[in-house]
Amino acid sequence: MVNKIGRLTDREEKELQQETIAALEIYKSNEKKGTKKIEELAACKNYFGREIVGKTAANSEEKDNLEDLMRGLLDSKIYTKRATALFFFMYFYKKQPEKMIEIVSEYYDSIKWEAENIMDQFWKDYPQLMKQNMLKWIESEDERKRSLSFHGLENFSEKDPHFVMEFITKIIDDESLEVQKKITHTLIQIARSRPAEVYPYVQELLKDADDRRVKTIWVSMKKLANSLKSTNSKEKNGDFVLLTKNTIKDWRSDKNKKVHIMGDKLYYIIKNI
Repeated sequence: MVNKIGRLTDREEKELQQETIAALEIYKSNEKKGTKKIEELAACKNYFGREIVGKTAANSEEKDNLEDLMRGLLDSKIYTKRATALFFFMYFYKKQPEKMIEIVSEYYDSIKWEAENIMDQFWKDYPQLMKQNMLKWIESEDERKRSLSFHGLENFSEKDPHFVMEFITKIIDDESLEVQKKITHTLIQIARSRPAEVYPYVQELLKDADDRRVKTIWVSMKKLANSLKSTNSKEKNGDFVLLTKNTIKDWRSDKNKKVHIMGDKLYYIIKNI
């Protein structure tokens, strides 16, 4: 059994795959004995090892017969078994990603690490499906689920920055500190790559902002302004630096008091650049 942390060698991957195939062969002739062996493999301590076990099982001829077993493992008291089962369903529902989102929606809090990585990958592979579902997730009563809806969202910013900003607009006043941290992180990342699209949204959000929203925007904009000090000479010619400077300049003369104050505060960070 693999115990080490980090990626496996090609040899280790192959050996674990062969062990899983052997366990599946046992399962075909002796379900009880095979189940025991599969559960032992599912308890793999290595992240990548768990994915190999789950993937191998999901791609096997026995996959349909394993569905009930794996659903049971999703509720196991042992984290590694739950995680392997989650990987199984990721590959089992490869052609039905909406079903995988349903499973993550139910088990996101008990299999956190793997759930986050799956979310990240799904924003890349199934953006339209994620857009539909994450707009529902941000309405959840559970702050951890609302927070998870952001995971991987920044990967989508290049393709559709307007959706990302509309998404943020819907949840920017969330009372959860965990969600607020996700909002500021996403704002910072998307502003660096798409400042022309982001800053007009931020300006509008400032105009009728309460103290919490002002603080969220200030944390984001302050970090963006400070980043200009460390930007190398090549990047200083880029759109981000130019648009950030011009935006701050424009905000200083804005008629809205909150926009004006934000512009002044940011100006004192960049005035000597």
